[in-house]
Amino acid sequence: MRNLSRAIIVLTAFAVVVSSGPVASAGPTSPKARALRSTMFQLVNGSRRHHDLRALDLNATLSKKAWRHSKRMAERNSVYHTTDLWSLVRRYRPSAWGENVGMAGTLKRMEVLFMRSAPHRANILSSRFRHIGVGVVRARDRIWVTLDFYGG
Repeated sequence: MRNLSRAIIVLTAFAVVVSSGPVASAGPTSPKARALRSTMFQLVNGSRRHHDLRALDLNATLSKKAWRHSKRMAERNSVYHTTDLWSLVRRYRPSAWGENVGMAGTLKRMEVLFMRSAPHRANILSSRFRHIGVGVVRARDRIWVTLDFYGG
């Protein structure tokens, strides 16, 4: 009986380890990552259109970097800004840049939370921004989002 109990404990522990898996095994160009990015991009541009602003252009290179930042946030289970956003956008010679980061249950909820926060809303609705990098990772029933804006 003791051996059976040990076997059950070992199998349960193994199942927990296997089911937790990596935070984001698929890369930023996987179909799932592209679909999440596209949806978030559409939500941001929908908010801009609602306020009579031109749509942002998606920067694929910056989106890969934003995805990596979202992945790191998910792995650390913490929301934080990129330490040196300028180093990511300087090659585009912008005169303005900004970042929104967050975590929510759904992309729609994330956009609602961004729009209810004055600094995040200001980034989304800034007429100075013309381009955006969008990184979205799904992990542990949450959506981790990084939006990197620039323009000038």
